[in-house]
Amino acid sequence: MRTFDHVLKSAFTLALFSLFLGTNPAFSQSKFIKDLKKAAEESAKRTVERKVEDKTAEKTDEAVEAVFDAPNIFKSKKNSGKSGTEESDNTSESKQSKSGNSNSAGGSSASTGRTISVADQFIPNGQVMYTDNFERDALGDFPSKWETNSGGEIVTVDDFKALRTSGTGFYTPNLPSELPENYAVEFDLFTYNLEYKGTSALRFEIHLVEQPLISKSKKGAGIEMPLWYNGASDYFLVETYGTASKISNKIPFDYTEMLNDIIHFTLIKNGKRVRLFLDETKVIDIPSLASDNLGKYIQFYVREVDLQKDLVVAFANLKITEEGEDLRSKLLKAEGFSTTAILFQTASDQLQPSSFEFLDELGQVLKDDEYLRIQIIGHTDSDGDENSNQILSEKRAMAVANYLTEKFGISGSRFQTVGKGESEPVISNSSAQEKAANRRVEFKKF
Repeated sequence: MRTFDHVLKSAFTLALFSLFLGTNPAFSQSKFIKDLKKAAEESAKRTVERKVEDKTAEKTDEAVEAVFDAPNIFKSKKNSGKSGTEESDNTSESKQSKSGNSNSAGGSSASTGRTISVADQFIPNGQVMYTDNFERDALGDFPSKWETNSGGEIVTVDDFKALRTSGTGFYTPNLPSELPENYAVEFDLFTYNLEYKGTSALRFEIHLVEQPLISKSKKGAGIEMPLWYNGASDYFLVETYGTASKISNKIPFDYTEMLNDIIHFTLIKNGKRVRLFLDETKVIDIPSLASDNLGKYIQFYVREVDLQKDLVVAFANLKITEEGEDLRSKLLKAEGFSTTAILFQTASDQLQPSSFEFLDELGQVLKDDEYLRIQIIGHTDSDGDENSNQILSEKRAMAVANYLTEKFGISGSRFQTVGKGESEPVISNSSAQEKAANRRVEFKKF
């Protein structure tokens, strides 16, 4: 409207100027004004049309750019801009109630009124052996430190890069060497649009194998996770193949509400034992899954990830750490183990606070395995008289049992306490360091 007024005013000014100078005697004043008004209207119309065209072209360019960028930009529900403690709490409650699962820490049984607790997420704290967050890989490319017999590309999920899988095949990281006896593997799995019809065959699997292959190994152990959102995402299939010990079992766990989002995986291998955590819940704990030297390398496998259906199965933030042998494995050995991590006040059976971390870990192991019964054996150094040291070692063994009973509710019938005093040193008592090594607590199963 402003453009039309401007042109019209200019036309009237020109008309008045022309009449004043007498430059257009052939035209009447009224006809000249009508012609100028018509020209002004046409000019204003063309100006508006050009602005609409420019604005339309700008929006079209933005839409085209968004279409081309879309395959590489995904947003998780966890970081979708939603906020508020109430919403977060409601989401957690919804997941818990829909799963109907007693694996949530601190859950309770309405029928019995008892509280059921399970181990929290395992926190790897060993030496980092391998990491890959795809930082140096370009969007749209297959990552340089991985191999596959299928296909894939680097995409972005929220603010990090991920490897989007496609089709059916194996994905293996190029590890610098075989994995040790005890390690932890952490990664994030992002899934999207799994409600699509016809995704019943969709799978994600983790395989522990002997060689770094990009095809199925002749011998291995697998953890299969169906990704059919509307049907079968309520169990894990655990199995071994090509091994002397055959394992094939479905482990019920409903993770439906965890799909179409980011799930943090932590897989821990301690010798033959394999545990798997989803976020902060332990879902698998098989004592002999990795028998026959399995687990030197790791494979990821997907089945029927159809990109034409806009399905997304992508993993990211891979980290592998070398871990120590877990306490449960040590306890199951015939010889057991001893530790100097449990400290007492001098000439006393009072526990020092620095001992609590170890004792809490031990208590959780005993709570997870209700059939495990242990003998607790106290040892002292040679300071003081022999009889006093014998009594002190007995009291210290009892103090450990009492701590585990009081804090974790473990029945005293699962403990035997014994004192050895100074009678079984592991080394001579000729120095402060050697005496510290002899002041130990020993654990054996019985």
